[in-house]
Amino acid sequence: MARKSSRANPPTQRSGLGPRDIAAGLAVATAGGVVFAASADAGLAEAAGAGSRSGAAAWLCTLLGYAGFVSGAVALVWTDLRTHTLPNRTVAAVALWTAGALTLASVSLGDWRAVAESWGAAIAAGLVALLGWRASRGALGGGDVKLLPAAVFAAVWAADTGARALAVALFLLLLATAVGLTGVVARARSRRELPAGPAILSAALGTVALAPVLAA
Repeated sequence: MARKSSRANPPTQRSGLGPRDIAAGLAVATAGGVVFAASADAGLAEAAGAGSRSGAAAWLCTLLGYAGFVSGAVALVWTDLRTHTLPNRTVAAVALWTAGALTLASVSLGDWRAVAESWGAAIAAGLVALLGWRASRGALGGGDVKLLPAAVFAAVWAADTGARALAVALFLLLLATAVGLTGVVARARSRRELPAGPAILSAALGTVALAPVLAA
């Protein structure tokens, strides 16, 4: 009789996210969305006072917008720290989801000024980042250039009317601080590459969290 092969099957490796990972991600996104949406005076505060269907719609859009931004930020920071890259698809998804939901929130309240100022700040940030990318000859990553407008939009939209210029200044201050700290850590570890994604996202989330202070 021919001898059967006794080779053991190679162990299979898990790929993708498991149920626990997905549940944890949803919990983080929901909690982050509630916390940061509660700081967005331009969205939730006005929506709560509207007391109508438009107010409820603005509330939901604001919550969904910041929940998506927080979950996307977690994914992008994790990826950037590991690979020093920001995937185009993830950046595009975060940008479209966040800007789209928050724009709908403003439109439902008839707050066209918030739409104009937030989109104006995002476009200006994108142009400045593009010029910086060309001037630095690649020192500034392409993913960072694409992420910056979405981060600025989320940061500026959270500020109350009349405080959005302060929101831009606060974002730049937090960004410079985060980049400086990242540079110190990178130098201490003798690393040349400097992941800017975490700095950009932390500056945006910090600005959103401090939005009530700007309105005071």
